[in-house]
Amino acid sequence: MKQALLRVLVCAMLGAIAVLGSGCDRKPRLVPASADSLAVGNDSLSILSRMAAEQWSDGHVEQAASISARVVRLRLEADPSAAWDERARTLLDSLNIAAEVAGDARTAVVNLFSRTEVEGNSWPFLFWSEGGEVRLQTLEGRNMRLLGAMTRSFSDGSAGDSSQVAVLWGRKAATGQQPLLLTWRHARGGRWDLSQTLGPDSLGGTGSGQFEDGELVTRTYRPTPFFDENCTSCPHVHHERRFRWTTAGFVRTDDHIVPSPYATFTAFIAALVAGDRDQALRYTADPSLYEFARRYEWHDPALGRWRAAPGTEATSSEMVFFRGRSDAFRVTFQSRGAGWVVLGFEATTRSVE
Repeated sequence: MKQALLRVLVCAMLGAIAVLGSGCDRKPRLVPASADSLAVGNDSLSILSRMAAEQWSDGHVEQAASISARVVRLRLEADPSAAWDERARTLLDSLNIAAEVAGDARTAVVNLFSRTEVEGNSWPFLFWSEGGEVRLQTLEGRNMRLLGAMTRSFSDGSAGDSSQVAVLWGRKAATGQQPLLLTWRHARGGRWDLSQTLGPDSLGGTGSGQFEDGELVTRTYRPTPFFDENCTSCPHVHHERRFRWTTAGFVRTDDHIVPSPYATFTAFIAALVAGDRDQALRYTADPSLYEFARRYEWHDPALGRWRAAPGTEATSSEMVFFRGRSDAFRVTFQSRGAGWVVLGFEATTRSVE
């Protein structure tokens, strides 16, 4: 009798999973917490956990992701008191299911993927509390990395009319990972509607980001004029941008270059090419270095593009730069205030290449 009841329950659960996979969000019906129902719930959780593991193992990854999401939901329903992100992470780890998890006490964003395809597809889900129930919705953001999540206007951990959820994703691009911010607003019927998207143009290009003290902070880079930065280990000029979460969405409040010797050298070259002596002198420890650099014709971009020697770190106080096909220069830097200035330079050989 009990086995027959379990089969009925599992079939009902799988039907709900099929609906979830189609993009429809339905309000869950919770069973009163009697001793019998809790026992059946635990058995159902165990059965679904095994099914999820089998589906992942057999390569039926989309079905496996849907079943895994149902497993997480059941576990949160069984005990919603602890922090949901930690509970979801612990559960999935114990089941050997690969996932990225972010959230807080009453919300969790879970990005599921196959352990055999860590750079492949992924399936993101949002779990939240509303009306004393645990709810679940699939999210936009498939096949990306989960970098962080943040919520606002939740009353005692429960979603309401003004609630919002923001998720920061990492999207693969030819130049590397690019941060992408998606924000959802709570809508009628207990669903979440996409309300804001900030991509590379707004967040800065290639790099990463995180949520800090209610703000979004990104550290990204773009190609630097007059320089080749095509290798994966090449130094870059990083920009740090800050965004405040307002009622109208995320608004940028700051954008500055992260100080480094490499950033100083690229700015010095740009000033030389522009013929801006005053600007160039801002990046030197001695004014005579401006004319010294012009003797080497650093102001002439026709002589070739610059690139840092292999293994060069952007934060090193001594760096070797190649220009064109044959030139090489050893450049030293000195810290000054919050940044760096060029202390000196000399021609060298390319034996380090």
